[in-house]
Amino acid sequence: MPDTDNSIAETRLNQNIQPLPSNAFVQKAYVEMRTDWFTRHKKETLSKAGYPNITEQFTNTPVKRFLEVIEMLSKDSGINVHFAAEKQGEAELRLLFVRSDQGFKDVGDYYQLNPNGSFVKIANRIDVEELKNNYKKGIKTVLDNTTGATYGETEFVHFDRETIREIKEEIAYQVARGTIAGITTKILSLADEETEERIVREKKDRILQRLTILFTYVDKNNQETDFETIDRERYLSTIAIQNEGLVKGLVAAKSRGGVSGLNRGKPIPPPLPRGDI
Repeated sequence: MPDTDNSIAETRLNQNIQPLPSNAFVQKAYVEMRTDWFTRHKKETLSKAGYPNITEQFTNTPVKRFLEVIEMLSKDSGINVHFAAEKQGEAELRLLFVRSDQGFKDVGDYYQLNPNGSFVKIANRIDVEELKNNYKKGIKTVLDNTTGATYGETEFVHFDRETIREIKEEIAYQVARGTIAGITTKILSLADEETEERIVREKKDRILQRLTILFTYVDKNNQETDFETIDRERYLSTIAIQNEGLVKGLVAAKSRGGVSGLNRGKPIPPPLPRGDI
């Protein structure tokens, strides 16, 4: 296991790190928008199809454990996060974290993230394939019609090497400041073209309307917290940087509530990820 405390100390001393990477940071307004899309289009569809209790949130993984697993999986590589299910006929979602090679293929052991935030290593590939297939033949089949993409719903979210590096360094930076104690992993859905393309991106990008995930912070009181709360100056400056690239008339600066988080994963398929979210 890597020495997480040393990694955090090294991060603190490295003055070249951008502690809040504007590319991976997702503003509150977009988190709300994607949460709402998930609730109205994904959760409602699953409920009507007999899946009323879809897992939406993997709560409070201790931050040292989260960094430990991510460090193990991302040595000079990216990470794939697969959607999986314990049983084909139930909405008992799990997430499988695994190292990714340059061709976006899984490499090595899998770590299953459970709804209570715990990570468990799964070395048996038969078990892994069963978990994946339960999702593909059950939940994914139901959700394939909720996206305009011909290849259907997300199978896994790919985080490239640079994105994982930025996320690790940002989390370690906050740990060194003593602001956070845990990480919550949320399931969200990208919205439609009219909503999402308020952000400048290629029109041919077809990863919209599909499941994705988001990492948010938990404070020392075991409550979900926000960049605006724990690091307001950097929060505001990062929003200013991001908003320079937005189309005129874009997202309102004010949010009804909720939290900001870290993403920029790419929902797969298609087999070759395109576009940053």
